[in-house]
Amino acid sequence: MKVALFDFDGTLYPHETFTILMERLKNHPKFKKNYRRFVRNFAPFYIGYKLKLVKKTKMQHKAMEYYIRSFKYNSKFEIEQFFNDVAKDMAGELRDSLVKKIRQLQKDHYYIMLISGAFVPLLEAVFKGFNIDCIVGSEVRYKDDRLDYKSQFERVHADRKIDIIRKHFKDRKIDWKSSEAYSDSYSDLKMLELVGRPVAVTPDPELLAVASRKNWTIHID
Repeated sequence: MKVALFDFDGTLYPHETFTILMERLKNHPKFKKNYRRFVRNFAPFYIGYKLKLVKKTKMQHKAMEYYIRSFKYNSKFEIEQFFNDVAKDMAGELRDSLVKKIRQLQKDHYYIMLISGAFVPLLEAVFKGFNIDCIVGSEVRYKDDRLDYKSQFERVHADRKIDIIRKHFKDRKIDWKSSEAYSDSYSDLKMLELVGRPVAVTPDPELLAVASRKNWTIHID
């Protein structure tokens, strides 16, 4: 089996997902009170980050955690409807060249895994109808049809992606040398190194340096 691993934020989707989510929450007629709840809880971590007392990765984790927890009083239907509405705008802004690449890889019988730190209901809504084999993201957990805001939040990021990928394919024989991976970020370096055909998509400076040194494909459009 040959696989193709795709990051979402900055790769398939060329913009910052969290920025879009923040704007939509802040200006939403129904959920803007959630935005105020988010800001109130997240502010200490953001201030700590600006003062260099909190690491960037922890700040980003807390941003995601408190974002989804701002929906603590909303139903599963309301939460998923919100993500569906956001996804309608995002779906039209996907990198067309990579969407075409996914279609071609599917024809070539690659197993497509989308693995991202973005929320699962958002990813599923954006890629509805794409027939992606596996979508992995940051889970939104529910209890009795409401957000389970007391459960531990896990952001899928960096080395955590590797753990998930290895576990997912542990009972399958993968042709890693012929497999492909796509990302824009140095944080996904280990994921790119898993495969024989890594592709750096409009890479950040750190990933660009590695990709150039290793003669990896660099995709810019």
